[in-house]
Amino acid sequence: MAYPKELSLPAFFPDATYGTVHSVPLHLLPNKLSGVLVTTLYLHILGLDKQPITSLIPWLRNKIVLSDSGGFQVFSLIHSKGQGQIDSDEARFKMDNTEIVLTPEFSQQIQHSIGSDIRITLDYPVWGDENKAKLRESVKITAEWAARAKMEFLKLLGISQKEFNRTKPKLEKHKLTLYRPILIAVVQGGNNKDLRRKSAQELKKIGFDGYGFGGWPLKDGKLNLEIIKTFIDSFDTSTLLYGLGLGTPDDIVKLYKLGIHIFDCVLPTRNARHGLLFVSPSQGEPRGKHYDVLHIKSQRYESDLSPIDETCNCPVCKHYTRAYVRLMLKNKNPVGYTLASLHNLWFYAGLIENLRQQ
Repeated sequence: MAYPKELSLPAFFPDATYGTVHSVPLHLLPNKLSGVLVTTLYLHILGLDKQPITSLIPWLRNKIVLSDSGGFQVFSLIHSKGQGQIDSDEARFKMDNTEIVLTPEFSQQIQHSIGSDIRITLDYPVWGDENKAKLRESVKITAEWAARAKMEFLKLLGISQKEFNRTKPKLEKHKLTLYRPILIAVVQGGNNKDLRRKSAQELKKIGFDGYGFGGWPLKDGKLNLEIIKTFIDSFDTSTLLYGLGLGTPDDIVKLYKLGIHIFDCVLPTRNARHGLLFVSPSQGEPRGKHYDVLHIKSQRYESDLSPIDETCNCPVCKHYTRAYVRLMLKNKNPVGYTLASLHNLWFYAGLIENLRQQ
């Protein structure tokens, strides 16, 4: 890995679960996107963590690779589905019929093998509305695991705490310069403001390159802006902040202005596969302040020969019509998933680029 590397801000990372964005070859991604988020545990299960991912995908050599910690798998499989158990030392669960024993150290070892540029400490996510004892346990274990993860991170890079501090990333208004892989810790605390602050304070004592908002970001189906603001206000403006799993176009605009720099979300590709396309205001069905949507599988678009978005310069809008994309999706043709996903990713890339110009 050649450093320094530059990351334009704000940055949006599409999810590349199996080392690729669903239905979209990586080389087709818009250049305005800085890189991809790869899912650590899936790469491990597939055996793709035996060498740096850039060896498998040379296209990524000029991009930034962000890897997750496996914390969301803990969240979804253990908390949501009851498939496994967790204690203060480790999480145990089955994933794709593979028994996983996940520790903070093992998570860092996989991320190091992948060769990612931005690495995340393993955390203990919660839904947010659990009782206070459960939330306290999440905060406590998250801090303990973060400390263990940092020790392993330093060991794997072969650097001291002093060297870690000397080579911290340089954060500017629209640019982050990396001098080595960076480590981001995840703040927990659920919907309890005091525990969010406590989690942030505990992690700041350990010291990381940046901090992420963890846990479920929604309350009653809407962005839990109050608790996210508590997270943001726990840090000074010179701190790199990451909104894990956020969000809609309106969410990104709002949260970037409040102080979050990095985002990832499955919405562009997941929604695309279900026929929900993001378009500019006045180009579709009103949805948010900064976007409309098209339910492209609706019969109203069956004979619509206009592009998905008249104002969009993506290759899909240049070369295909709403009627064609609809036909492909209605018939579950993989081309339809690719075209819809590609358009949505270009929409997000354009949104991010507009914010960089402000």
